[in-house]
Amino acid sequence: MQSMTEARWAMAVRALALVSVLLLVVAGLEAGAIRRLRSELQVVRAEREEVKAGMASVWAKQSVEELDQAIRWLDSFYVDEQGFARPGGLCAGGQLDAQPIARFTLGAYLPARAAKRSVPDSIDAMKTAIRRTDAYRSVHPNSALPPDGR
Repeated sequence: MQSMTEARWAMAVRALALVSVLLLVVAGLEAGAIRRLRSELQVVRAEREEVKAGMASVWAKQSVEELDQAIRWLDSFYVDEQGFARPGGLCAGGQLDAQPIARFTLGAYLPARAAKRSVPDSIDAMKTAIRRTDAYRSVHPNSALPPDGR
């Protein structure tokens, strides 16, 4: 009877040893996968920084005249009946409303120019961004576009 118990213990020890070896192999494979993923993440981060620097470089090279054209278009859109019909445009009440300039030139026009789209296409991107806003929807509910992501 004692030899039977010893045999069971020996078998249990061997099974535990086998399971331990398998767990060590799995842990080693996981460690290798983590190392590979960390290096891939570092490459992606470096590429992202490179793209950001390139985009900033493209933005910095934008023509003053073209940016002026975009801001003037934005101002005229704010005055126009198809826009917000706001007397004074971006300077209603004698105060500059810089928020639309920042939001639509930096948020739509310049990224479109950085993507090598033409000035008219980039202005259209700005118009599309405006037509997706709640403010535009409140003035022109029938011609507003659905918000992004819907």
